[in-house]
Amino acid sequence: MQIAQINSKQNPTFKSGFYNVTRELDSSVMLSRALVDGCGCTIPWIIMANNKTERKEKSRRFLFDYAIAYISPFLALPLLNRLSARYVGKLTKNFWSNNHKVIHISNEYLKDAETMMAELTKTGVNVKKNPIESLYYKLVSKKEYNSKLDIDELLQIANGDKEKLRNKIIKSKKAVFITDYISTIGVLGSVPFINNEITKSQTGQKGFSAEMSMADKEIVEKRAEKHERSKRKKYIAFIGVLGAVTFGISKFVFSALTSKSSGKIIQGMKNNARWFDYNKGIYMSRLPFFMGFMLTTLANILAARNGTERKDLAIRQGVGSAIFFGGDLLLGSLFTNISDRLFGTKLRADDSSKSIISKIFPKIKRLNQVMEEVEQGKISKANKHVSAGIFWANMLILMISMGYAVPKTINKMIKKDVEKDVNSQKMNDVSHNEQYSKPSHMEDFIKHLKK
Repeated sequence: MQIAQINSKQNPTFKSGFYNVTRELDSSVMLSRALVDGCGCTIPWIIMANNKTERKEKSRRFLFDYAIAYISPFLALPLLNRLSARYVGKLTKNFWSNNHKVIHISNEYLKDAETMMAELTKTGVNVKKNPIESLYYKLVSKKEYNSKLDIDELLQIANGDKEKLRNKIIKSKKAVFITDYISTIGVLGSVPFINNEITKSQTGQKGFSAEMSMADKEIVEKRAEKHERSKRKKYIAFIGVLGAVTFGISKFVFSALTSKSSGKIIQGMKNNARWFDYNKGIYMSRLPFFMGFMLTTLANILAARNGTERKDLAIRQGVGSAIFFGGDLLLGSLFTNISDRLFGTKLRADDSSKSIISKIFPKIKRLNQVMEEVEQGKISKANKHVSAGIFWANMLILMISMGYAVPKTINKMIKKDVEKDVNSQKMNDVSHNEQYSKPSHMEDFIKHLKK
């Protein structure tokens, strides 16, 4: 403990690295979810698996999910943003033009051309490299990175028409959303179906992996017969729902931004279009991520091989969603409220709402905002330390609550369900044997001989 403290004091990069990592996790619901799932769900769930086959299945799921969680924002989306800006919105003259980052502007500033230009003028002057760009400019040393957006060039591409530029940006953002949502959620939703097939190929069994050490192969497979007959239809149904939701969201959000209607619904969507932003152009916002998570939950339940696995997944996913998507907000708000009242920190966000809920659970500043305010001298450094501490305390509580009590309860439920089927099968076998072991009456035997 003392060594860690000495190192952190002597090496300032230790501290800055810690806060930068914490800030990235705090700003991305996908990354923080991956952290909670990995440390609070997957690892303890793998350890507490009922047998080796189930352990392998959960490990594969962990690797698939983590690969997608990191490949999507850090590798796929930076490229997708450039492709969309270059070939869909036609906002840039070449693939490596830095002007593609104009589509990082929040949807809330795209409700009209004047609001867009005011925001671009104010904030569109300095943009940072992402991992793909950092690698590119290291490999191609002759190329120099331009950290500023060329607003004049953007207007020139749009023939000087601000409204046309706004529509080009919206068109690019819409293409990014549709492509990313269908590919990311589509792959995540396909994982359970693929995982089942891998298990079947490796073990030669068709049933729920958790039950394979609890009953004979015949009983396990009999419990999975119905799913085997309908699994293709279920997968097609998932793809259909995913497509409908994706195009429904894109139509509702992005069509509202380009609509000239003054109706309450359209105006409400314009004012709240930020709910569907990608932070830094790569991190999916909480609402679309939650909706995507619900779609992957649907895929998991459809891929369940029998009723017991469906209950297993419903409990795991349901509890996980409630704790993660609600628990972190409530805990963070509660800790922030206590800190501001007792220690005089300034971590509550400005909120004009005067509802009872907002008073009990006030909106909080993200660590990114807190760090910016510290750098600007608006608040003390203590706020940064407390904000980071609250984030990690929050994550730790979520991981503990999701990782241990849930699998223990579920494992008991699985054993109970399988035992019920095994006992039922034994009763049927006994009944069947008794039926054919009863001695024949002499009269029946004589009648049979006469025939």
